[in-house]
Amino acid sequence: MADLARRALGVLTAVALASGAPLAPSAMAASPVPVMTVKIYNNTPDTNIYPVLTTGTSNSSLWLQAWFMVPKDQMGKNPYPKLNSFRFYVDPTGKGIPPGKSITLSVPLFTQLVPNRKVDPTKTDQFVDWWGGGRIEIFDAPAASGKPPVALTQLYTNRPTQTVASPILNTQVPTCDGCKDELIVFRDTGGGFKNNEPSQLTEYTMGAINQTTDPVTLDPQNVDIDISYVDTAYLPAAITPYNTMLPPIAQVGYVGTPQPISDFRAALNKFTAKKSPYAGWPQFIDNQGEKILKVPSLLHIFAGDPDMTPPPWPPVDDITAKWNKCIKPSSGSTYCQNIQTVREMFIANYKNYVSIYPKNCDTSKKPIALTEEVLIQQVYGFTPFNQNCADPTINLLENTPGYAAKGSARFHATKNIFDKLQYWPNGQFDPYVQLIHGKGYINAPNVYAYSVDDAVGNLQAEGTGFIIAVGGTNGLPNPKPAAPPINVNFGYSKKNAVRFTKYGICTLVPNRDVNPDYASIGLSILPENLDQCPLSFIDNTGELYVFKLDSAPPYPLGVNKLTPATHAPIDCSGAGREASWCGQIFAYSEEPVGIGPITSYVITPAPAQP
Repeated sequence: MADLARRALGVLTAVALASGAPLAPSAMAASPVPVMTVKIYNNTPDTNIYPVLTTGTSNSSLWLQAWFMVPKDQMGKNPYPKLNSFRFYVDPTGKGIPPGKSITLSVPLFTQLVPNRKVDPTKTDQFVDWWGGGRIEIFDAPAASGKPPVALTQLYTNRPTQTVASPILNTQVPTCDGCKDELIVFRDTGGGFKNNEPSQLTEYTMGAINQTTDPVTLDPQNVDIDISYVDTAYLPAAITPYNTMLPPIAQVGYVGTPQPISDFRAALNKFTAKKSPYAGWPQFIDNQGEKILKVPSLLHIFAGDPDMTPPPWPPVDDITAKWNKCIKPSSGSTYCQNIQTVREMFIANYKNYVSIYPKNCDTSKKPIALTEEVLIQQVYGFTPFNQNCADPTINLLENTPGYAAKGSARFHATKNIFDKLQYWPNGQFDPYVQLIHGKGYINAPNVYAYSVDDAVGNLQAEGTGFIIAVGGTNGLPNPKPAAPPINVNFGYSKKNAVRFTKYGICTLVPNRDVNPDYASIGLSILPENLDQCPLSFIDNTGELYVFKLDSAPPYPLGVNKLTPATHAPIDCSGAGREASWCGQIFAYSEEPVGIGPITSYVITPAPAQP
């Protein structure tokens, strides 16, 4: 009924678009807004934790445009901008989530702030877009004190840009099961919190947008999540999709780290200690003027955050000195040659930036000047030169002249060299990576330690929400780290007389409806469990199709067709009557077009047609 009501709303929306009327007719009340579940577990023995959820900002919201079924040729006129942040705090004046306790948040797709008759899709703050990208920052305080951290209290009671928002009557708002009080929605014209707050950042996007359809469509059973250590490290946390439809064996696993807070902080203290090889690494000064045990990455340090302990920073100065020594022509070590190779790509990218600037960027300003300090900043962030350019894709590194020729491996070869530098012995290039991934420190392999880290640090998977666990694995449906995902793309066409209608993951009984706009399954399962995880389908004639995977990625690289090698990972022993269908399934892996890890695919044919 909800989908039928939303399609009816789409018809009314199309009429409203044609007439120039607002895009939120009263009929929207007939279509329940979808809701995601966020569960947060405090597994610490002696610490209260305080989650704060803040939405992202952008000039438009694909999530709202998808919900209101805005045709693509009208999206520019109906952007539903979200220029201010919205947030809510969990018990910010009390004990937050005490040790051994948990909360369950119900987060709707959006919360409406203006009545239907006044909706203007060109103005901001018409709706709170909760799903289209946001963050949950986790603060902490000793449980024995029974008080929230001072920094959190200041943010909650004394943040000048933050005011209470007023959702309209009967609109859906976030709710909390297990919280002491109802959640209060705040509007913040100042954006998100600064990096010097004593909190750990986790990031999310709920729901996925299919941009190949017109209007774009929303998949309300998909999440994209990570624990972000790219900029800073403060607290341990693990995150995984919330998915009650999957059996335990098929649950994705976690990214992040479930280790105790005491172990995590011991690693931070070891890294910053006076006798450490990295003694003098900067830390943060919070807004109360206190130094806190929160460690910035080199990406962040070279970006020049003003809220860090003042220099000198001996280990950072040493890195800069080695860089400057390496760029001299006489430097011939392998380490220096690698730095020179990476540096040359960024110089070429800068030259392209200057050449395209007049036609593509703000000509009231000049291109930034290239200094060695700027070059180091760009390299450690592995980001292209696009300053003063509105389009962030205007000068992507993978499109740098000389590195982007069709069939050229030069960009990926250079990216591989950059990755090797991250793990150079003794943290010579980036000690922060040693802090995050090193066995002598935090030892968290399932997180991003630098901006283009190819570790399993980010998860995009099926789910109707996500789970965060702090200080242990309790509450995680699969207490093991996540495996790299496999994209199972199954043959499907709306025009086919015979087509799949349901599928199942790790079950012989297909139990999930096929979404015609998403003929794909994101499978993240541990290699040792593959033989226990049949993938099953049923078509509209009642025929059952089954296969398994014999092996985990990587598969034959770049071979996007059926061959004996690409079929070898497929186990057809349970295929039954549809063995011929199973015999056409193949698996392959491919290098990313731009920046990112290798991706792996399993391709199945559609059912045989009459």
